[in-house]
Amino acid sequence: MTVRHAIWLSVVWLAVGFLVGLPLLSLGDSETAVSYWAVYVLERTLSLDNVFVFLLILGYFELTGSLARRVVWWAIAGALVLRALAILLGVELIERFSAVRYVLGAVLLLFAMRMLRPEQQPFDPQANPAIRGIRRVIPLDDDADARRFVTRDGRRIAITSTGIALIAMVAADVTFAVDSIPAALGITHAPGPIWLANATALLGLIPLLVLVRALVRRFRYMRQTLAVVLALIGVRLLAESVVVLSPLASLAIIVAVLIVGVVVSVIADPRAPPHPAEEAQRRPPRCPPVPATRV
Repeated sequence: MTVRHAIWLSVVWLAVGFLVGLPLLSLGDSETAVSYWAVYVLERTLSLDNVFVFLLILGYFELTGSLARRVVWWAIAGALVLRALAILLGVELIERFSAVRYVLGAVLLLFAMRMLRPEQQPFDPQANPAIRGIRRVIPLDDDADARRFVTRDGRRIAITSTGIALIAMVAADVTFAVDSIPAALGITHAPGPIWLANATALLGLIPLLVLVRALVRRFRYMRQTLAVVLALIGVRLLAESVVVLSPLASLAIIVAVLIVGVVVSVIADPRAPPHPAEEAQRRPPRCPPVPATRV
């Protein structure tokens, strides 16, 4: 995919994401529509982490072309299923136990503070606990057809390197959902708009695979911007019994913070150019550093 094609597809998916909310608006349910848009903007921004790690995993396992796209599409499908379960569980817990919202608010504040600290552990998808657990039970067949996720090694079922890559992607998405789902629940408790926003955001990941490195390197203050967004949603959850914000106010705050972060980033680099090595190592705030051998 060329960069120009990726830009056009990204614009199309962005438009689709916003147009999906119009039927909700036309049905007279403006609050649900605005809640959907607020969660969509949040998830679309946080999805840069998913894309960046997906790229690292594809490079680690040397997957390219149609094979890489197939793995990504299956990873997105698996992520949507797991996120649906997490959303339903989160909504059920909030409805049954009012104290859960305070726990989620505290979790978001914790993640916002952690986001400001650079991650020191290098990237290694095979060190993921899910992958290590599966490899203890199912053997790995490196010589199997890369188009298959599982194969047979004699009488036993074996997993291929492509299957390991798929598991690594789904596991990475689950890790990122630990803060994105609570953040979405801080905007609305309706599971429908949250899952729909997650679906439209994740389905637009493919063209972002081409653009994400350029976007990350231009967004100098991404870490600080997203930390502010998560912190504000965390405070909203903690203060929900005192200060009630409408979905429209939540959407306006998220968009305003993101715009300020982008504008400051665009202005900062020309005025105080970063060292080339620093710019090359920029990554989304929740992503681990890349080992030099994998760049």
